[in-house]
Amino acid sequence: MKMRFNELMRLLSQDFAIEIKAGSDYAKVNDICLLGPSHSHWDKNTLYVSCSHSLPMFSDEPLLLLTSHEVSALPAGSMHALFHSDDLCNLFNRAKELILQDLRLSDKYFELARTSLAGANVSALINEAASIVGNALILVDSADRVLASSTNYEIFDPLWVQNVERGYCSYEFVQKVRTNREMQEWSKLGSETQLITLPGDLQPKLVARVEQEGHVAGALVMVVHHTPIQSIHPRQLPLIGKVLFDAVYRDSANAGAYRSVQSTILYDLLDEQDSTDIYEYISDSKVDFPQVMQAVTARYIHHIDNRYIKRTFALELEKIFPKGHSVQYKSYIGILVPSVSSEQRQALKELAAKEDVSIGISWPFSDLREFRRHFYQAVSSVKQAQQFGDPDRIHDYTRYACYDLYYNYTGKIPLLNYCHPAIFTLENYDKENHTELCHTLRTYLEMDKNLNATSAALFIHRNTLHYRISRILELTNLDLKDQNVTWSLMDSFRIRAFLSQR
Repeated sequence: MKMRFNELMRLLSQDFAIEIKAGSDYAKVNDICLLGPSHSHWDKNTLYVSCSHSLPMFSDEPLLLLTSHEVSALPAGSMHALFHSDDLCNLFNRAKELILQDLRLSDKYFELARTSLAGANVSALINEAASIVGNALILVDSADRVLASSTNYEIFDPLWVQNVERGYCSYEFVQKVRTNREMQEWSKLGSETQLITLPGDLQPKLVARVEQEGHVAGALVMVVHHTPIQSIHPRQLPLIGKVLFDAVYRDSANAGAYRSVQSTILYDLLDEQDSTDIYEYISDSKVDFPQVMQAVTARYIHHIDNRYIKRTFALELEKIFPKGHSVQYKSYIGILVPSVSSEQRQALKELAAKEDVSIGISWPFSDLREFRRHFYQAVSSVKQAQQFGDPDRIHDYTRYACYDLYYNYTGKIPLLNYCHPAIFTLENYDKENHTELCHTLRTYLEMDKNLNATSAALFIHRNTLHYRISRILELTNLDLKDQNVTWSLMDSFRIRAFLSQR
């Protein structure tokens, strides 16, 4: 934690002409002393400063020297720098100030670390850290999630206000940062901190990389507004960031409350960001989504604005769907899931009753670009259920698809969007295998699921019909005992017939 020799010389060189003759990033400096001709006591971590040609007899131990003249025959391992200035007084005072700053920083760092180890939550820690630096702080991980932000200093920058409210940085914002000239220069230099200002920023940001176990874990962002950047800030931020990251990842429950990369993508899709750019982002991030998906959305029956409550509910959804990816959008809490099992459906019912929420479930889909449409299928289910006074808490889009059509059809949305996906599955299978499963299903439903009447209408044996029905169920996972499923399928067949006549 102590000031390093090379670091001190670099800081001094901002105001004075300093030339390092023999330096090290490992040699520590914790004190400073003016060197006189009769000096005889030498301390290991003390920087000795002299402008005299006459130097005392050195010890055999390595020394830390800052002199105005070249020095010969230094003990092995010694650090030595030259200053080219007549202003010894100001040089000495500045060096002492930097060393004392560093000692105070060490004290504050260890106090913050002790507070963290004592069990303080991340919100309290980041507020304490913000008080140390005199500015607002925002902790972001390598997946661009906002892990924590201070509340004791106001943030005026609308870009970062939005990031904090969302819980993560939007894809658009991340792209602005990555293409920023200062950011690119920082990446080349590899220094711990960099001042970064984006177009439209109201407040500059001093950003510090934070490493965990040799890898970049994220960054600590200081919003420069209340306190101007001081020389100690670039050294404070990485240390503070490490304490905060340790606290976040020590608390697994807290860590789980924040957004994933997948959630960022889902939000941008809902926000109608350019899907081409998003898919490039998916490719770059090597993010995987399920091959078959469903959207589940929830809304509190009595309006709630509290983001903490919504985050807690999102965590509950993620417990039910461990392979799901949650997202908060407007007044809805959503989650993209591979499927909804009967056990998960029961868990949703219990959660909905406990939290006083209404939950909608979309049709299955396989193209992520269709997420927005299916998210609003689930949203529509919640809205229609409320309108019809449905006392249930779980609402499938299958039940409300026809009403969605009746209420919303304007000619702008393709009618095919209202067809049950099982119809397309069967149509594609029939084309590829020269079968008649789709026609069989429609006839079966039109005959009120009577096997004898259906086989007679199709001119096939009852056993053949049994086989076809089994194959249909195998391909689609349809529950034909559910009357809502039957209605939705019949509506879908009607839409297909209508479109074929146009």
